[in-house]
Amino acid sequence: MNDIRYAIRQLLKSPGFTFIAILALALGIGANTAIFSVVNAVLLRPLPYPDPDKLILLRERSNNFDNGSVAYLNWEDWRAGNRSFTDIALVRREGFNFATTAGMTAPERLAGFRASANYLSVLGLKPRLGRAITDEEDLADGPRAVMISERLWREKFGGATSVLGKRVIVDGVPREIVGVLPSDLRFPRTTDLFVPIGELKKDRGSMNRDNHPGFSALGRLKDGVTLAQATSDLNSIAVSLEQKYPDTNTGRRLNARLLFEATVGDYRRSLNLLLAAVGCVLLIACANVANLQLARALSRGKEMAVRAALGASRSQLARQLLTESTLLAIVGAAAGVLLTFWSLDAILALAPANVPRFQETRIDLSALFFTAAAGLAAGIFVGVWPAWRITRTASLSLALHEMGGRGSSDGAARQRTRSALVVTQVALAIVLLAGAGLTLKSFWRAQDAALGFNPHGIAVMTISLPDAKYAQDPQKDAFWNQLLERVQHLPGVEGAATGANIPFDDNESDSYFHVTGTPPVPPGQEPSAEVTVASPDYFRVLRMPILRGRNFGPEDVFEKGRSRSIIIDETFAQKYFAGKDPIGQHIDDNQTMEKDAPPMTIIGVVPRTRNEAPESNTESLHMVQEYLCAAQDPQSANILLLRTSARDIGPLVAAVKREVQALDPDQPIAQVSTMEKNINASLAARRLMMALLGTFAILALGLASVGLYGVMALTVTQRTREMGIRLALGAARASIFRLVLGHGMALIAIGVVVGLVGAVAVGRALVSVLYGVGSFDAAAVTCAVLSLSLIALVACCIPARRATRVDPIVALREE
Repeated sequence: MNDIRYAIRQLLKSPGFTFIAILALALGIGANTAIFSVVNAVLLRPLPYPDPDKLILLRERSNNFDNGSVAYLNWEDWRAGNRSFTDIALVRREGFNFATTAGMTAPERLAGFRASANYLSVLGLKPRLGRAITDEEDLADGPRAVMISERLWREKFGGATSVLGKRVIVDGVPREIVGVLPSDLRFPRTTDLFVPIGELKKDRGSMNRDNHPGFSALGRLKDGVTLAQATSDLNSIAVSLEQKYPDTNTGRRLNARLLFEATVGDYRRSLNLLLAAVGCVLLIACANVANLQLARALSRGKEMAVRAALGASRSQLARQLLTESTLLAIVGAAAGVLLTFWSLDAILALAPANVPRFQETRIDLSALFFTAAAGLAAGIFVGVWPAWRITRTASLSLALHEMGGRGSSDGAARQRTRSALVVTQVALAIVLLAGAGLTLKSFWRAQDAALGFNPHGIAVMTISLPDAKYAQDPQKDAFWNQLLERVQHLPGVEGAATGANIPFDDNESDSYFHVTGTPPVPPGQEPSAEVTVASPDYFRVLRMPILRGRNFGPEDVFEKGRSRSIIIDETFAQKYFAGKDPIGQHIDDNQTMEKDAPPMTIIGVVPRTRNEAPESNTESLHMVQEYLCAAQDPQSANILLLRTSARDIGPLVAAVKREVQALDPDQPIAQVSTMEKNINASLAARRLMMALLGTFAILALGLASVGLYGVMALTVTQRTREMGIRLALGAARASIFRLVLGHGMALIAIGVVVGLVGAVAVGRALVSVLYGVGSFDAAAVTCAVLSLSLIALVACCIPARRATRVDPIVALREE
């Protein structure tokens, strides 16, 4: 306690040192706590299910897709024939039109999912209220049931238990609420409704083994079964299915991953890199404070010598200095927690909104324990070296001999120690600046990657027609035609179109294809194309030119036995029609249930579009693109695209809602946004990485500069007598300036060289998250070196200038 009280008095006597030390440690520890909180929420915290390490996400692997969706009939065979899982469920994320009472409440579009009746039991969850979906309700003609989320239960039904048995309208179908979903449900993400998947057995497309409409399977391993054993088991079933159904299952195998890895795996490398980056910031802060602590300890050398002469042991003196550094670290850690509360809001604002685990980030006991450990480690780190240096017998003896005599400049060994700490700070700052430069350039390249269309001024919104009300294609086509006729005359609308599977809509639709007249492709090796169903004004709204041929027009109508029209993109034309005109060529029509349908006729060629963030899962496949005419393939769900010059789309959206309600009072619109916002959202992970690395690099630059300034200022102070003698003997003040500045720039040069080696290593570590940038980018590294050198030069010039103002008479008289 005496040590603590004395340490507090000593720190209060040096408020400038104390403030700078606490600020440096607070920045370093606070940044580490913030990133650790994110890492803890995303990577360390287990999924909220019993035995989550036994939950396995199952997808299909083929020649074209390593992580493709599952065919309904294949899932049934896996479930019946496997020996590795207690059970396997089937699930698909989906949106639903929802109303509490038909015609009485305004309809709304809610996120939900379809799943087999065993879904909650596979997860190991029980309903929050009521019961789960039963096997009888999970049939094509079973009772219509639904489970709702706890959020929906509380907001729409006041959390009343009487909600059980109430009937609601889901996609135009009355359904009975049988239960409330548990709040721990996290897969699929952000969901409000659970509808049985067995109802899709009435859909011929879903029962086609060659159709993979977005399904995923989820299995729970039996005790003692490993992931490798389960994968081998299911692959043996896949081989038998290949032999039994060669046309649809050739080459199809299983992609089995832990549900946890499937949920967070894409972010593991990025978050680990950020954790390493903030570790560098903390090391720079600790080196900075260690330098300050060593300088302060040296100025107290005579005090320590007197205490040693009066009987204090070396361990007691070291303990006193360690107590002071630990107090600094504890206060710095407390201040760092306060900074973390503020910074987390900014981090979550930049984090991908579609990853719930990011949004679950909080300061919990784990984060506080980490902060305490970081603070304690920092306190020991910044105090142990100064304590060891100043309490050596030789140091104490020298201090006693110098008492009453002339002061001396610091020893060469101590100078080397402080210089090494500065070099370390400069090197780490170069590493962070180079990494930040790489991610910044990568983000710019990703943001500027060619889109193939003009996204500015396009408002988008989703409209989904329920099959219960719009069962026939003519009904769907009539609704979309009337809606487009109404909205294109609204004030501010320059063009209107509909599209299914448009760029940046968080969906993907693809299909195998075969160019008519070419040799047949062996099963399992068919090429795939992304498929968009668009109305005639789609290309005009996106400002995509027709490069060859014509657009969809009034002549493109559906007639049984008549060839449908198709537009392809330029990559399709270059790859499959090289050296000849694709217009008038044909592609087999596998987009219809009609038997012996005539092949589709190519009528136009348009530019290739980028539909997702660069190098995302689907974009990296570089699939060619097909466009079908909406009139010949009416869709239940479409995205309405409106080109407008209005900056605020709020009034336009309200007007569109009125037009939709005029056509169908029970029809909601959802996912209102702009194309630019959707593009920005697709780059959220890159933006977060860039922003955080940039922030850490700026912190590192500032801390390294302050550390360099502190060392140079201390050097000038300790060499005052030397400077005075030099000036008294006739040295020019310019030479004194160059002497001090040269010492500082030498430290910078050494740090830069060491940092460049680290920059090469960090570039290789970042290469997997970069786009359009190599692991070593000369421009990024040059900017890092120049920015640090410029700031460091200023930090060196101030002490060097002060050295030239030393009065030789005063300096010598003080000695």
